[in-house]
Amino acid sequence: MLTLNIGMFGRVTRLRILTSENLKKFLLFQIMTGILMAKGKVYLVGTGPGDPELITMKGYQLIKDADVLLYDHLIPPELLGLPKPQAELIAVGKFASKHTLPQEEINKLIIKKAKENKLVVRLKGGDPYMFGRGGEEAEDCFDAGVEFEVVPGVTSALAAPGYAGIPPTHRDCTPNVAIVTGHRKEGYELDIPKAGTVIFLMGVKNIGKIIDTLLKDGWDKSTKIAAIEHGTFYDQRVIKGTLENFLDIVEKAKLRTPAIFIAGKVVEMQEKLDWFSKKQKVLVLGTHPEKYKYLGTVVHRQIIKCVGLDDYSKTDDAIKKLNDFDWMVFTSVNGAKYFLQRLNAAGLDARALANLKIAAIGKTTAARLADFGLLPNLVPEDESSAGLLEEFKKLDINGKNFILPQAEVSSKVLPQGLTEAGATVDAVSVYKTVEIEPASVEMDFIDIIVFTSGSTVKAFIKKFGAVPDHIKAYCLGPPTLNTAKENNINAELIPKNDS
Repeated sequence: MLTLNIGMFGRVTRLRILTSENLKKFLLFQIMTGILMAKGKVYLVGTGPGDPELITMKGYQLIKDADVLLYDHLIPPELLGLPKPQAELIAVGKFASKHTLPQEEINKLIIKKAKENKLVVRLKGGDPYMFGRGGEEAEDCFDAGVEFEVVPGVTSALAAPGYAGIPPTHRDCTPNVAIVTGHRKEGYELDIPKAGTVIFLMGVKNIGKIIDTLLKDGWDKSTKIAAIEHGTFYDQRVIKGTLENFLDIVEKAKLRTPAIFIAGKVVEMQEKLDWFSKKQKVLVLGTHPEKYKYLGTVVHRQIIKCVGLDDYSKTDDAIKKLNDFDWMVFTSVNGAKYFLQRLNAAGLDARALANLKIAAIGKTTAARLADFGLLPNLVPEDESSAGLLEEFKKLDINGKNFILPQAEVSSKVLPQGLTEAGATVDAVSVYKTVEIEPASVEMDFIDIIVFTSGSTVKAFIKKFGAVPDHIKAYCLGPPTLNTAKENNINAELIPKNDS
């Protein structure tokens, strides 16, 4: 049997062969020599302005398929959790004119990696061609004979005002808008077109010159102007004034980069149309942050990650005796993922579980199992170990054999409860969690923090110390809540989503 998975962009992503050794060697040779593998290619991908959900579907998939990912500080940090484990991630800096690599060196690196027969994804904040120097990178690729594509992104020039409550155009006050760079090469003057609304990108250092130019061009000193700092990010700030007093206002506010400026009558609508600042900002430290969007704007900072085990001998022994079990219980998406990977490694698929009944701790885990063709017999309304136990109490499980694929360090609530009900339980470790260094987060902007496991509690305490008094702490399940209380965190169980 031959299984050959081809990725979205024509690359071999998985080869599984159960056939003659000669055929296996032949096919592997074809792949190694590049016959079945696409040649190197560059994608200039716009990641959008900050909110990770604003990236395009094509850009999202390319990040997951990339062999090499080049990025700078302007991209949403959540996107760096998407690449495959073997992908090479290269930070190329670019922060307020201070670059880890000069632009010319970045261009050379892009071309070098592509000529190594790799799928190269260059991430650009906003849109690659909107003052992002993507045109220069594309030109160099063309000159070097390297194939490239551009994946447009949502520009901060339009997204940031949208999140701030300022429509760049409005039929009642302005029918046109101009987008201008506030940062020119030395010796070039600002050139501001005539328009009802003017939006400036990359102009923080030159705000004084921007205001002077507007006034010289005939703009009234009472015209409203706003700075949108970190537009569409969780820590977005909107700072408003008039052309007359704005310079003093932004100096007192200690305006940070990146920020855009928008001037015109449309700024007067900001208070009425502001929606983003009203949403609570929710810091999620574990996996599957999308589950908590009902609480507010999710800020995902992965503080632990799940990895495979060094030794799977016990798991493999359990797989050999699957027919001895009556129930298989999955208590997490990762438990399902790593167990089923191990099942595949043994040359088996979902058919090997045909004689077992399957339980999933919740809808997310059930959905993951469905991807493998497995439909659980039991999914509790209360998505927790306690909820599973309540459902099993309604069944006759005395004398039944259970297998629980789980993390190396897991709660004992479920296996102990099943044992007390007369079942025999084999808790099999299929993955472990390790601490990782999260991207920075400004706690002053956070309203809620969600701990999804005891490991996230301990990692947070180690990294950040105590939870600030203004932040509400929620925990997923009683075991996590107990760990939080043991670490002097005043927390509650996550409220249910009633929508």
